[in-house]
Amino acid sequence: MSAEILPYLIIIPLFGAFSMPIVSLAGRKAREAWAVLISGATLAVGSWVFYWVYENGTILYTLGAKSPLGQGVGFPIRIVWEVDLFGALMVLMVTFVSFMAVIYSLGYMRHDTGLDKYYTLIIILELGMLGIAITGDLFNFYVFLEIMSIASYALVAFRNDTWEGIEAGIKYMFVGSIASSLILLGIALLYGEYGTLTMGYLAIKLSQNATVVGKVALALFISGLLFKSGASPVHMWLADAHPAAPSSISAMLSGLVIKIGGIYALARIAFSIYGASVSVKTVGWLIILFACITLIVGNAMAVIQTDMKRLLAYSSVGQIGYILLGIGIGLAAYGSQTGEIALAGAIYHTFNHALMKGLLFLIAGAVIHQLGTRDLNELSGLAKTMPKTTFAFLIGAAAIIGMPPLNGFASKWLIYESSAIFNPVLGAIAIIGTAFCTAAYVRVLYTFFGRPSEKVMEAKDPEKSMLWPMIILTAAIIVMGLFPWQISDKIMIPAAKALENQLAYIATLMGGG
Repeated sequence: MSAEILPYLIIIPLFGAFSMPIVSLAGRKAREAWAVLISGATLAVGSWVFYWVYENGTILYTLGAKSPLGQGVGFPIRIVWEVDLFGALMVLMVTFVSFMAVIYSLGYMRHDTGLDKYYTLIIILELGMLGIAITGDLFNFYVFLEIMSIASYALVAFRNDTWEGIEAGIKYMFVGSIASSLILLGIALLYGEYGTLTMGYLAIKLSQNATVVGKVALALFISGLLFKSGASPVHMWLADAHPAAPSSISAMLSGLVIKIGGIYALARIAFSIYGASVSVKTVGWLIILFACITLIVGNAMAVIQTDMKRLLAYSSVGQIGYILLGIGIGLAAYGSQTGEIALAGAIYHTFNHALMKGLLFLIAGAVIHQLGTRDLNELSGLAKTMPKTTFAFLIGAAAIIGMPPLNGFASKWLIYESSAIFNPVLGAIAIIGTAFCTAAYVRVLYTFFGRPSEKVMEAKDPEKSMLWPMIILTAAIIVMGLFPWQISDKIMIPAAKALENQLAYIATLMGGG
């Protein structure tokens, strides 16, 4: 039953996206209902996949055959999907936040034109991310990465009546294309050297003979994926793309795209393919270096922004720094308990940040929808006229700073603890980053609770289709914050172990199921 349901993660959104233009002929209501139905059905399949993997272990699905192994040969020749607990957690994250973004879009995008294209693209974006999370093959990974990237370029520039959207879309496409080229070159080198692109089998080949070409490919992957994740010093596209996109898309870009297309892919390639074949300690330190620059630069830049969405975009850069720090320590202290805790913290924070930043961008959208401005100088006293929105922002901001008893506390604590044990200097850098992060969000809250300006007096909380996704995400942040260590012990540490356990990943593939 398990493996049979996996293709529906791809089939449902693919069918939904391609049938959207036809459904749109029946009118606005039909189009919106179809988008919610497709996204909801994908969430149902994603939840079932996560539950099954959590209970039973890794799923292997071979496209077009019963087993990935060829007739009479003991090695894989077919494209496979392989989902361990880490992958399943990403699937749950993508389907949940995407569903919230689609519901939010019903009210938020109502006054825009070309919505058949918008809903088609948002479902294709979700499809691309799900493909990346479940693939066990590098060629397949690249195809889904491009599907995700192209949909996100188009969505950033969706509001093409403004120069801002077009400029940000072109800049994002330019940087994304360079990153994709580096990744494709890395894949081509591995195929030329080892004759296979199946991740588990590549891991065997690399452990037997890690050539210079294999190491060059790793360098290309790291550079391309750091680009995609918005790490410093190549974060400049992110600060333009996120504010220019519609807020429902900003929530997906910041909460999901930079995680799946950058962080998840980086962790998967570093641990599952290269884990036993290269000096992971060196790779780990390289990632730690970028992480430290990223978390300081991102959070410090957030402090000086006056545009609300730009502030949130820089804050995303800072949070990516924490996640990279966890992954870097996980690699540099590979096999030790410190490394495992750091990796669990990184996975935990990836999931938490998707909820927190998704919520904060939806709130920014609600504010823009009501007032038509993102300028913090014009938003003074918003708490009086938009109390529900302000309360949700208060919860999201407190969670992202890492205040207990909210979900951000536990994941940040794991990263602080492991970095302080691994190297006290890294612990200090992480805390300095948080000080900047706190300053940025306190400034926004100070504005919201200030003396109301005349412009703000006409505002009110948004309609239900926009309010409910905000309420659900706020509730998820609070509930996850009430059981932080249970979630950590039952889900995040096992997910980190599954990612570290390269032998199990290979064994699932070579066992043929």
